[in-house]
Amino acid sequence: MRGMETRIQEIRHRIFREVARMAYHTEWPVDKRIEELPYKIIPGEVGNFRNDVFLERAIVGERLRLAMGLPYRSAAEHAPVSDNIEAADRPETYYMPPLINVIKFACNACHEKRVFVTDGCQGCLAHPCEEVCPKDAIKLDRTNGRSHINDDKCIKCGRCADVCSYKAIIIQERPCATACGMDAISTDENGKADIDYDKCVSCGMCLVNCPFGAIADKSQIFQVIRAIQSGERVYAAVAPAFVGQFGPKVTPGKLRAAMKALGFADVFEVAVGADLCATQEAIDFIQEVPEKLPFMATSCCPAWSMMAKKLFPEHADCISMALTPMTLTARLIKRHHSNAKVVFIGPCAAKKLEAMRTDI
Repeated sequence: MRGMETRIQEIRHRIFREVARMAYHTEWPVDKRIEELPYKIIPGEVGNFRNDVFLERAIVGERLRLAMGLPYRSAAEHAPVSDNIEAADRPETYYMPPLINVIKFACNACHEKRVFVTDGCQGCLAHPCEEVCPKDAIKLDRTNGRSHINDDKCIKCGRCADVCSYKAIIIQERPCATACGMDAISTDENGKADIDYDKCVSCGMCLVNCPFGAIADKSQIFQVIRAIQSGERVYAAVAPAFVGQFGPKVTPGKLRAAMKALGFADVFEVAVGADLCATQEAIDFIQEVPEKLPFMATSCCPAWSMMAKKLFPEHADCISMALTPMTLTARLIKRHHSNAKVVFIGPCAAKKLEAMRTDI
């Protein structure tokens, strides 16, 4: 769903808009204000996105907390939305891990994988689905004239779906798990999605592929705005991807003017850090390959770097130790503005983890 404006994006926009307004216009404390926001975002007595308006507001409440960098609570915990909200307003606040969170009561408990026959089945004479099944799990149901799959026998190989001329047999997999390249998403005891954080690299692919909006990451938008409001010199380091985000009418000059209107002291493009990173990696490559290392992999993306080290630990030394474009740009800004606070703005969730590292 990346690149598509859906209802999930709509509600995310509402939540971030209200968190931003709260940071810009409300003096501390904001506990009463945040308790009112679920009712403002989801008004009335009928749900806009789900059938249950109370469930919608509960989900919005947790999304508001995550948008402020606060920890997610399960439905079993009795606490107001504003629980420990003062933690969001501490200087230099970093969210507590994990970064990517499953809001369990928003999860649809999708099947990990299932093969089933749709209404498109014609009950054909050839019945190739039955012929290719290695476990004799599919038979023609004489009562309705369609094929029927015995789930107890089915091994979900998908061969029946491959041979169906009508494409009437489909394979469904949990979207978040399918999108995860680390096999980090499984099913908990209630059938809900569950993330193994020992495997997770915080790439955010599960987040953008969940059609129920049940997976969300923590944000620091509240802390950024509060820093600007306090008089800090806050500089924006913008990923080059911004060029394709707002359409042809939004030029770099317009974006810079808009960012300064929001209160940022200035705006820098992270492409300058990418040039520095490429230069350093080229130097390292010449010095170390092939005399010391058989090859060298880039270090620019923290999600990729974590993935490579977890899946191929024997080649961990082959990943470049050069600082990433984000970090190099931030250090360049601080070299010229010693008291600067630097905010990275980009499409990668894993950059938030990189910014938390003490060595960074």
